[in-house]
Amino acid sequence: MPLENELVSIVIPVHNKKKAQTCADHVKQQTYRNIELILVDFPGFPAEKRNYGYGKSHGSLVLFLDEDEYMTPSTISACVNKFREGFDIVGIPQVKFKPDTYIERCISIQRENVAKPLFFKREVLERTGLFRPEYVLCDDLDMLIRVQAAGYRYSMIDPKDGCILHDETNSLTSIFQKTILSRKPYKKLQARYSSKLDSITRKHSQRKRILRELIPRPTLIPGVLLAMSILFVARRMP
Repeated sequence: MPLENELVSIVIPVHNKKKAQTCADHVKQQTYRNIELILVDFPGFPAEKRNYGYGKSHGSLVLFLDEDEYMTPSTISACVNKFREGFDIVGIPQVKFKPDTYIERCISIQRENVAKPLFFKREVLERTGLFRPEYVLCDDLDMLIRVQAAGYRYSMIDPKDGCILHDETNSLTSIFQKTILSRKPYKKLQARYSSKLDSITRKHSQRKRILRELIPRPTLIPGVLLAMSILFVARRMP
């Protein structure tokens, strides 16, 4: 079957309409043309919107994007090639936007450039199930653990072939709110999956990476400590 016959469904939960429009514009610029774009705009958390969008989709390949993730033009084409090689899940490298302010740089250091692994053959989702809304803001982690446990084949495209530009909001208010919302669901994940969750989040290696990035930029240490303190308090609130 030629590549152009593979319909790719892209589901984007909408919260910030301006960013969602930018995300959609980057989808429209893809060199791969057989794409079904589904923007889901109603009150609710990402898992609910992703599941709704999936229910409206028709593609044999399904990508779940966030509204602040902007793909370079050849990204979908490179991913489809990976699927044609026999892989079931494809990851897309991410590059963070360059932060503008001091505190944005401090928060950005704590956030690793990780691959976006939410691009699936439809049959994977049919067999493993969709996102679980009870894991608020952690539903993607739950999904990844389940598909890994099922033994599906995973590959990541080369960054030179395509990537995502991640325009994430780096503010103290944002990280506090997200941590408050996700703290209880994350504890549920820890209780359910334990070591499997640790292998995905890689907290130990994350700490080493942050230290390496701070050594040549010691002026950022106070801001990073402030952000870490806010996260510490938010995780322990009742």
